Amino acid sequence: MESISAPLSAVPGCRTDELFARLAASDGSRPSVLCASHRQAQALQQAFAHAQLAAGAEVWETPEIAGFGSFVENLGAAAADHDALPVLGDPEARLLWRICVDESRSGEPLLRAADAAQLAAEAWSLCHEYRLNLPLEARGQLDVERFNQWAAAYRRQLDRVGAIDRELAEQRTLASLQRGALAVPAGLVLVGFESISPRLADWIGALAARGVSLHRLDDAAAPVRPRFVVAADDALELRAAAQWALARTQADPRAHVAVVVADLRARRAAVQRAFDEVLCPQFDAPDVHSPARPYNLTLGTPLADCGLVQTALRLLQLASVGLDSAAGSALLCAGNWGAGEEERLQRAALDARLRREGCLQLDLATLLSWSPPALQARWRELANLLPSRRQTPAEWNETFTNFLDAAGWPGPRAIDSEEFQILARWREVLVDFGRVERVLGRIPLSAAVAALRELTERTLFQPQSGDTRVQVMGQLEAQGLSFDALWVTGVDDERFPAASRPHPFVPHALQRARGLPHASAERELAYAQAQLDGWCRRAGALVLSYARGEDGRERSPSPLLAPWLDAVEALDVDALPQSWRQSAAAAVDESIDDASAPPPAAGVVLSGGTRVLGDQARCPFRGYTLHRLAVRALEVPAHGLQAYDRGNLVHAVLERLWSVWREQATLQALAEDELQGQIGEAVDAALGELQRKAPQRLQPVMRELEAQRLRELIRAWLSVERARAPFRVLSLEGRDPAAADATETVREFEGLRLRLRADRVDADEHDRRIVLDYKTGARKPPPWADGRPEDPQLLLYALTEAQVGALAFARLSVGDIGLQGIADDNRYGPGILAYHDDKAMRAVASWDALHGQWRGVLATLATEVRDGWAAVTPKHPRQSCQDCGLHAICRIREQVSLDDGEEVAT
Repeated sequence: MESISAPLSAVPGCRTDELFARLAASDGSRPSVLCASHRQAQALQQAFAHAQLAAGAEVWETPEIAGFGSFVENLGAAAADHDALPVLGDPEARLLWRICVDESRSGEPLLRAADAAQLAAEAWSLCHEYRLNLPLEARGQLDVERFNQWAAAYRRQLDRVGAIDRELAEQRTLASLQRGALAVPAGLVLVGFESISPRLADWIGALAARGVSLHRLDDAAAPVRPRFVVAADDALELRAAAQWALARTQADPRAHVAVVVADLRARRAAVQRAFDEVLCPQFDAPDVHSPARPYNLTLGTPLADCGLVQTALRLLQLASVGLDSAAGSALLCAGNWGAGEEERLQRAALDARLRREGCLQLDLATLLSWSPPALQARWRELANLLPSRRQTPAEWNETFTNFLDAAGWPGPRAIDSEEFQILARWREVLVDFGRVERVLGRIPLSAAVAALRELTERTLFQPQSGDTRVQVMGQLEAQGLSFDALWVTGVDDERFPAASRPHPFVPHALQRARGLPHASAERELAYAQAQLDGWCRRAGALVLSYARGEDGRERSPSPLLAPWLDAVEALDVDALPQSWRQSAAAAVDESIDDASAPPPAAGVVLSGGTRVLGDQARCPFRGYTLHRLAVRALEVPAHGLQAYDRGNLVHAVLERLWSVWREQATLQALAEDELQGQIGEAVDAALGELQRKAPQRLQPVMRELEAQRLRELIRAWLSVERARAPFRVLSLEGRDPAAADATETVREFEGLRLRLRADRVDADEHDRRIVLDYKTGARKPPPWADGRPEDPQLLLYALTEAQVGALAFARLSVGDIGLQGIADDNRYGPGILAYHDDKAMRAVASWDALHGQWRGVLATLATEVRDGWAAVTPKHPRQSCQDCGLHAICRIREQVSLDDGEEVAT
């Protein structure tokens, strides 16, 4: 394959001082400068300004230094034809591509239509860059066929709106140049181009035919020998690069230092974190929000991902099509909108309530129905500001601005410099949005919000930095730039050269034949060789590095670095940032016994009932946090009924049935059809009540399925009830079946006052009590032989109720229907064992002795609660912590691994 830089060899070169002298000339011989990138043009403009200042100049004419797009636009603007078709801006073109993709989705659906539209726009640009004729020859490739369809639709859309895009405008300008209709500069200097694409070749040929003198900037020095280093992993490699950049700038504050990071877009957060830790450790201060950084991270983030804009978009989407539970929760808890902290706390409480109710979709109507009066006024005001009629983008622009102002966006707090820039960029996007009327026409609210979101997702935001001497950039951005010192990361065998990534919408064979970027391994190898040569020639000092391993994979140095493998240095990098080590060295250790908390106040009734002792048994910290501090993990809404819903339904159905029957004889006397009818009525009543309370969890389509499941489950359970010894029901959910309301009994046990309410208490023909606890989950070991019982409710009822002869879990789970209990003898029915028949109870002398054993166990737990014992000591870490939402508070993972197969943390 021909060298990637070979096409430029025929163009004569010039040095930087010669170029600056020509640019400073006052006659008509000043050339225009065409740079490979906008960043390169900015760097050259800045270098020229410094040269003029050094030469003593105070005023000079700004030279024409531009990237390719700006160069073409300037030429076309100089000979504008008022009758020519207008040129669409990039936002309009992006929306037009999205329209073409969306309108073609009547066939096979696309999961990511926005990405498909972006790829189609890229393929369109590549076809014009490399002069590929459309439609492309698909040869059965579905992706290429789809692109051909979209490209044809795109041309039709351009005709519909009576406009052209930048690629077509560039062709129009080139044709005018070839006809001699455009004024041309005296000379043109190419800067930073590693190769000449067919499009650039056409322009160079046309300019040369018009007598333009062509040169290329060639001031690369003799190649330096790089320092080659290796780090243990990616994080240490980044930290070493940041420490090196700090040392270079401290040694020479005027030096231009750069760090090139492979995969910067994917690793941006990690890169920023590493450089913040080293170059600006003051960010750890609690009163610092987002101060200016002493380095410039060149790659921006999508504007839609910036906090202020994200909130604005969520507010607009809430009012249009609604939000899912995650986005809705984030919006309600956000502090950058609303009237202040008091309102934010009210919204946070509303979020917790909506989570408990299982709301999966939030809109203004939902918020109105669930909000307290203080917040309802806010939602009504916002709802009244959005018209239902279609409007133009310019009209929606004004509507959105008024809507966000009414919502109190961007919040009561004073904004900082970075947020000010975000708001300025947001306003620019709104202006762009207002200009897309010829593409979108009059659109409804939902389409307007979707279009605005699309624009912000495709708009990059990068905070402006001062005259920083440290640049952190990607490989493409560093192309053609010169530095006093340069560190390049990621030069390993996986990423340098990079793997080929042909564009999916252009035939791969055509890409390889025409030499398109990323088309083949040969193309990537040639490009990597050219990059390496450029780094060696454009850096006063060069460091190349790679990480030996990451995620269990071993890496090797790139084969392109073979000449320097004999001098590889192993980096000795501190595992922690210097600021952390300094803080640790200056810290004064304090030891606080946090296992003991204040005891509960005398006479107070603890919330949680028997769960107070059960959670204390599972983990003292859990018991204290849940029942003394009232800390709860937020619910995570999910589709359909949850486990607690199904448990509550079973309780409700059985309560309705036994409130009518009251004794086993009534059940046994029922005919089969009569029994089925009564079960069906109870199930329908329970489901109807749940549907009224939580319609978002029990949709009508699911109700019949759940009704069928419940009827079969209850019917199977009642066959167990029929086989029991004769009994009557004394209480249901803590009340007499004849009573109207349930009553919770407050009992004192070992100095604790607890609310008790048994699911059900029966009495047999000898008036002995049988306490039942309904269980709809998985079977667990029973508590009667457990030294720290996690389900102590039955034991506590046995110790606080008179004449209890049996305790049993009523198991109502698919595949596990029956009783699981223990009793003073064996006359209570299947599943309830006499205590002396239980293997774990053989050492127990009597039923009363077993009660004494239970009292001792529960008394120990009660003493812990009474004394405020709150140590983080889970009974069985991996089991007890499985469904606990307090890990962030107790920090158990610092001591014990909770995942199977992992080693215990040290």
